[in-house]
Amino acid sequence: MVGPQLNKKLDELELWFKENPKLPAEIDRILLRRFFKCMYNDVEETKRVIELNFSIRNKNPHIFLHRDPDEEAVKAIRDVVEMIPLPGLTPEGYKLLLFKLSDNDPKKMNSIIECKAFFMLADCRYSELDVEEPQTQQTEKPINDSQSEETSDIETESLQDEFISNGEIQICDIGDYTLSHMARISFTALRMYMNFLQEAYPVRLRAMHIINCPPFLNKMVSIVKPFIHEDVYKMIHFHTEGMDSLYEKVPRHMLPDEYGGNAGDIKDIKKIWTDKLKVKRDYLMDVRQWKMDPAQNSRRWYWF
Repeated sequence: MVGPQLNKKLDELELWFKENPKLPAEIDRILLRRFFKCMYNDVEETKRVIELNFSIRNKNPHIFLHRDPDEEAVKAIRDVVEMIPLPGLTPEGYKLLLFKLSDNDPKKMNSIIECKAFFMLADCRYSELDVEEPQTQQTEKPINDSQSEETSDIETESLQDEFISNGEIQICDIGDYTLSHMARISFTALRMYMNFLQEAYPVRLRAMHIINCPPFLNKMVSIVKPFIHEDVYKMIHFHTEGMDSLYEKVPRHMLPDEYGGNAGDIKDIKKIWTDKLKVKRDYLMDVRQWKMDPAQNSRRWYWF
């Protein structure tokens, strides 16, 4: 259960959010918890990344605001690219995400719509806990003055949120990509995507595994590397000799059946998240959760 110290901090952040004229009217409580954990429970850093997150969103309304998971173009791109959060967490508490092509036709690629679909999926996932929280809450004892002077170690422990993942590991299968696919990438969308992922995402990227690398890997890397921070690039692992090296980095059993694991078929995992997107449709389209006041927007400058 979420402890009293964590709830107190979250209450303060939620009040700050709702009173901040630069931000939308509402924020999902679990999303707020993710921001706080991502910034290692630093309140001021949490505020900074939240403002940056919504600034980038509102600078790119065609991706983050004008969206609908039932839009035909979005449903079509989900038939072209698989973007799947895999069940469970690693022993380190990390979430695994799998990306792969399901349709090899380069003409069906649309990186702008792909970004829109990915961030809808992310927003859907980030409004849910990664580990189920007990439904019953115990009554908390009041904190007296002497208790408030407890050590910082105890306070830190009370701020831990074991129901939120400790980070994210992305697995990208690029075996079916060609240079024709790469030629259709929107560099504007790629720049925004990488900036958002590296600067304003409410979760920390822990590693990225690139599997089924083609012979022209160097050409593919040269296209995207200018958009990747050096510290993030160091997290990327290229697997060029089969899957065994991937199994050394992530629990094999967490992978889909198609990749030698036992997490289930890709199509079945995908259906779970397709159904969740339908349930979360109103939330994803609710401007109160995402849109900033245009009058306030015009008074501030954007980084991206």
